[in-house]
Amino acid sequence: MKHDEHIREQARLARQLAAERSHLFEQVPFARELERAAPELERIARPVVAVAGTASVDKSTLPRALGTDAPWKWLEVESGGSGEEGGLSVGELAEHCLLVLAAGESPSREVLAWLQQLAEEFPEGSLQLVLTRCDALPEGVSPATVREQLEPVLREAVPHRTLSVFTVSGTGSEGLESLRAELAGGLARRQRVLLEEALKDWSGLLADVHALLGMRDLAKLRPETLGRLQLCLDELLREESQRLEGELPRLAEDSLRELEPQLPEAQRSLTRAFREKLSARVEPRSHALRQRLEEVLARELARDVEGPSTLALADRFGRLVEPRSLFFDWGFARTGGMTGVGAAMLMGVARKHGGWAVLGAALLGGVLAGLLGKGAKVNTAEELKRVVAEPLLEDSLRRLKQATETSRADVERLCGLLRKVAEIFSPAQAQTYDPERLGQAVTQAEDKREQLGRELTELQWKDARA
Repeated sequence: MKHDEHIREQARLARQLAAERSHLFEQVPFARELERAAPELERIARPVVAVAGTASVDKSTLPRALGTDAPWKWLEVESGGSGEEGGLSVGELAEHCLLVLAAGESPSREVLAWLQQLAEEFPEGSLQLVLTRCDALPEGVSPATVREQLEPVLREAVPHRTLSVFTVSGTGSEGLESLRAELAGGLARRQRVLLEEALKDWSGLLADVHALLGMRDLAKLRPETLGRLQLCLDELLREESQRLEGELPRLAEDSLRELEPQLPEAQRSLTRAFREKLSARVEPRSHALRQRLEEVLARELARDVEGPSTLALADRFGRLVEPRSLFFDWGFARTGGMTGVGAAMLMGVARKHGGWAVLGAALLGGVLAGLLGKGAKVNTAEELKRVVAEPLLEDSLRRLKQATETSRADVERLCGLLRKVAEIFSPAQAQTYDPERLGQAVTQAEDKREQLGRELTELQWKDARA
């Protein structure tokens, strides 16, 4: 029952997080307004397992056989239906799904179409197939034979997925133990991922509240100033992205020519050298971008607000495009490209996606791990271009587009916070709040969040050791 215990422990953390949210919102009422989407913590604490199938496969007996006292909620779903709430898909109603089929019967076209839909809705490990009535198979036909016959059908229907198929008896407990173990394990892993996401979102909200409190001196900003600021920053990012997109192929060609005299050489060495040469050519552009962003930010804010607050905000926003992080953080890139760090910072706020700030690890290091695994020698200039330069250039252009989009999201977020500052700390509202007390409440909530994160990490280590 190891997985059951993990589900219960993770449910406890989800409930604690829900209590912390409620407590903070009582002390800092406007914090709820900064929340992008409320996490479904009740669902995380009591995840749902859907038992799906047609009316003729005895799916209603499966929950009773697997245990009605499980730390999850059962949901029976009729084939082609949507569950308890009209209009919602099974993936919206449940965290895990068991698709029940009758052993010895070929799945209908409708059921296979439904399987394809479920495979899109449920991640790897959260969808399993269960063949019931194995005790009623014809003489000489074993459950193993039925599974073998089903495998090519599944490969054709969902070629991108490897699905676990379990066979159970309609009258006894045969096959139930292994089914329940994998069900509980998959559900525990899915619950953990959802809880981790909820904790990350909570960290982002707390950081937003801290940022808002730190920018209260900017409450004088007018709506027209903020609108112009967002427009100018957006245009600058778009302009720089287009310029770099046009220049990268030429810069790559220049780097390629410098490497040709080294041939023949190992692909590993050439890949690293190519990236370093390309980075040296891009470095001046990263410095120029930060300077231009800071100039635009300072110029627009100075229309309404003077003093240290404007300078501090310009400096913090400039860290979004630190040259060290923009293209040259080889500490991350050398270990395989992006490592998931939330490097885009605004007032100390870590983003899920870093925009230009993680471009150093992403833009030129995104495919490095795969390339460094190849020790073959590169002999000709054409081969150098094909196996080193072109893959890195293609990946760089794709990540440049992604980075520009997330950077514009950062700009939108910054301007959204500044609008909230102007609204919450306007002259009419400023006396309503005690900034020191609000700051203490946020700090306490951050301490609690760190504690929850440590407890979740300890659970993960226990699972790994087991």
